[in-house]
Amino acid sequence: MAPTLVRVVKDAAREAGLSVEGIQSVGSVEGLRRIQQGSVPDVYASVDIELAADVKGARQIYSLGRFKLALACARPIASVGDLREAKTALADPNKAPIGYRELAVVYMLKRSGVADLTARYEALGIRFADTAGGFNVTVPTVLASTADTKVVPNLDVSWSMFETGQVDCVFAHLPFILGKDMELKPVGASAELWEVYVGNYSRGQFYVYVFKPPYDFFQDPPLAIYANFVDPSGKVVKAVRVGHFEAFVASFTARGDCVVEALKKMDLAKYGFFK
Repeated sequence: MAPTLVRVVKDAAREAGLSVEGIQSVGSVEGLRRIQQGSVPDVYASVDIELAADVKGARQIYSLGRFKLALACARPIASVGDLREAKTALADPNKAPIGYRELAVVYMLKRSGVADLTARYEALGIRFADTAGGFNVTVPTVLASTADTKVVPNLDVSWSMFETGQVDCVFAHLPFILGKDMELKPVGASAELWEVYVGNYSRGQFYVYVFKPPYDFFQDPPLAIYANFVDPSGKVVKAVRVGHFEAFVASFTARGDCVVEALKKMDLAKYGFFK
């Protein structure tokens, strides 16, 4: 399941009286690929409702609710433009929806005149192109890291690099950050682009910037945004329209049904999900 959902699904499994030993954290896209290749999990959990249409054979699918995009940094930043000088980790958009959401918000910020961060992504071979109703992001199926941007399999790995000081900032889901069992406290006045928090937990202190509309993806963006994944020949192998953030769980067995039923009874707002 998606790294963002590990905590809430483990808590639901415990509520259902089940072991959590078999719960695996992988990117949403990677998890779906395993199912399509024949794996049958008890439950599959994804942070991207757009993938629900590709889930076949599920006994039931349940929406956990919507959530927001955030940025975590080891030190405070004055503006999003400061990321031009920072080292970051990108969860591979081919495997994790947080990756192509990061690319989408970066180009939205450029189009709005807030900051142009596209050079660091173009160095990876990623391309941005305006369309009549929005824009397209073209992503090679194989991405290699640069000195400034480390490409990693999923959000768990990018966060690990952040915790160990290998990168300065990472984009993350608010529920993923809350899942780290930390306390977020507001810092100063609200800014136009985001709400600023300081987070304290066992690994130290850092700063969290929770985006405001339209950059938070709590609602569908006011643009037609497509992520197009291309193979080495340039052929589009998959295209995804980037919409709002919404997580879901799909059960495939009776044990999975028990987890879903437990989730339906839980207060999901404390995990960062809202209906």
